[in-house]
Amino acid sequence: MKLYIIRHGETKLNALGRLQGWTDEPLNQNGKDLAIITGEALKEIPFDLVITSPLKRARETEEPYKIKMKLNKNVKWLILVMAICGLTGFLTPLGTTPYTYLIKTMQGNTVSNINEHLPLTLINNIPVMCTLVVFLAFLIFTKVKIRLSDLFMIGGLTYLMFSSRRQSTMFVLIGSVILNRISMDAIKIYSKENLGFVFKQIICVIGIIVAGVAVYYGNKFIDKKKNNSYVSTSSYPVEAADWILENLDVNNIKLFNEYNYGSYLLYRGIPVFIDSRADLYAPEFNGKKDIFIDFINTSNLGKYYGKTFEEYGITHVILYKNAKIRMLIDEAEPENYNKIYSDNNFVIYEIVK
Repeated sequence: MKLYIIRHGETKLNALGRLQGWTDEPLNQNGKDLAIITGEALKEIPFDLVITSPLKRARETEEPYKIKMKLNKNVKWLILVMAICGLTGFLTPLGTTPYTYLIKTMQGNTVSNINEHLPLTLINNIPVMCTLVVFLAFLIFTKVKIRLSDLFMIGGLTYLMFSSRRQSTMFVLIGSVILNRISMDAIKIYSKENLGFVFKQIICVIGIIVAGVAVYYGNKFIDKKKNNSYVSTSSYPVEAADWILENLDVNNIKLFNEYNYGSYLLYRGIPVFIDSRADLYAPEFNGKKDIFIDFINTSNLGKYYGKTFEEYGITHVILYKNAKIRMLIDEAEPENYNKIYSDNNFVIYEIVK
């Protein structure tokens, strides 16, 4: 393999002996002439791959000459292998599920009952609101030209975010990268009007605030881990899980649990009725049984719990102490449910046959 490394042509800042870093400085005339000379020397070489920076000085170095590109034989084989893999995916026991999974889950009732998939409300999400405000401020009040690709990206992420609040994190992360690029363009433009210093100071202040917030929350996270309070015993059945593993044969019981701590029980090696992977409990993947909706009805309406327990062959039940089902069981039919464990936050029942 032969590797050719070409430096970009000369820019105005190069000629002045200044470092330019990420500043998107174009080539000066001498730089363009050097690019043409380089292109002439390389024009007969059939390159398999050309990698260049997106900055103007790099692209302008590559543009004056036409680099001959040939489709590498390995790329042809890669495309063929990908096509074969895509077709053989239909031959698995799952059939078309790998290709239809996302569409089925996003269109079902499961997603509409999960908080993180509900539409976003800006008033409750300060980081998203700040990102949108700053972006709109640059768009309206500055001379910066926003790239069409950035507009499409921000627009698409905004749509996804307002459709499902879980996408707000992606909006902030990618939006911050785009805002950084826009702010650098603003500094470059306003430097010519002696206002670049002001923008630099503003960006420095924002950077200090963001760093401070990151350090603050990072320290809180570390302190929690040091104090062994990383797993909340009020939210997760830590002690109850210990008791189950010590006193019950987890392979021979059918446990009904609640959504919020199902994943923790799985982590402890205890089979569950449901966990936070709600899409796996949709009817599309459980022989038409809508386990997730059955759980919602049982938890919220309470009166259906007996029918659900019978239908799924439940032998044991673990609940929050303030759960509606727990109160109904204790008041209505304590004779059918033997309380075998209780702590400050959780209770476990054995169903009496």
